[in-house]
Amino acid sequence: MKKRKRWPRNEVLYNTIQENEFQNFFEFVRYLTNCVCNSRKMKSYVSCLLIWHKFPNLSARRAKSFLKFLKSFKIIYMTIPCFKTLCNYRENPLMHNVLDMLIEESSKPLAKIENDFATDSTGIKTKLFSSWFSLRAKKRIRRRDHLTVHISTGVKSGIVTALNIEAKQGKDNVIFREQVDKTSKNFKINEWSGDGTYWCKKNCGKIVEKGGKPYFSCKKSWNGKQSGYPSWKEMNQESKDHPRRYKKHYKKRSKVEAVNHSKKTIHGEKVYSKLESARLNEEGFRWVNHNINVLNRAMYEWKINPLED
Repeated sequence: MKKRKRWPRNEVLYNTIQENEFQNFFEFVRYLTNCVCNSRKMKSYVSCLLIWHKFPNLSARRAKSFLKFLKSFKIIYMTIPCFKTLCNYRENPLMHNVLDMLIEESSKPLAKIENDFATDSTGIKTKLFSSWFSLRAKKRIRRRDHLTVHISTGVKSGIVTALNIEAKQGKDNVIFREQVDKTSKNFKINEWSGDGTYWCKKNCGKIVEKGGKPYFSCKKSWNGKQSGYPSWKEMNQESKDHPRRYKKHYKKRSKVEAVNHSKKTIHGEKVYSKLESARLNEEGFRWVNHNINVLNRAMYEWKINPLED
C-alpha cells in the first residue's frame, strides 16, 4: 500500500502562533469592536459576547464570572453587564447586522494575500430534538434541530469573508451570489470554487462579473450549450476536455471543508440557545472568533498586523 504523503509543518512557527493566541485575542476583540461599534456601551457588550463565545460550553452565569475574573486581573476594562442583559443582546435580531460588520472587518486585512475563494455549507446541532413519537407519526415539526451555515473563505488563510446562518435549508444559489457580492467589496477575485450544489449558470455569471473564474463540480447532464452564459459553457467544456487541469483548480475547494472542521473542533459544533434569533447570533459570534484566530496566525506567518495599521 502506497504511503500517504505527509506535509511537515514549521513547528517553531506553529508553537509561536499557539502560545500567543489568548494574548492577541483580547487585542483583536478591542480592535474589532472599535471598528464596528460607536457607543461605549455597545463596545462593552459586544466584547463580552465575543469573549463568552470563545469557550463553547460556558453558560451565561459562568461567563459573567469569567469576565469578572479577567477584569480583576486588568486583562479587560469594559463594563460587565448582568448575565440576563448579555442574553437579551444576543437574542436581539439587530445583532445580525453587527455580526456581518464584524466578519467584514475581521477579513479585510487578509485582502493582501487572498485572491482565490471557495464556498460550502454545513450543519450545526442544537439542543432542540424531535421526539420519537413525532417522527413515527409523521407529525409536522415546527422547531428545527439544525442550523445551516453558508460560508465563503479565502483558500490560502481560511478567513471567512461572508457568512449566512439560516434556521432552514434552501436558497443555496441565492446566498452564494450574495456572498460573492460581499466578498468582492474588499477582495480581488481570481478563482472561485464550489461543489455540485452551486453548479448554476447564474453563479458562473456572477463570478465572471466580479472578475473571477468559476470552478464547480460539473455534472454529466450538461447539454453542451451556453444558455446565454458563455462562462457556463467554458467551465463545463474545460472540465470535459482537460479534467486533470480542471481538477487541480477545483480541489482548492477542500480548504473550505478544513475551515468547517477547524471551527467545529475549536469553537464547538453545537448551539445551546432555545430562541431562534439567539441561536443564529450565538453561532455568528463563534465564526467571528474563528476569524480572530486566523488574524493571530497572519501576524506571524504573513506579517500582517491590522493593529499596527
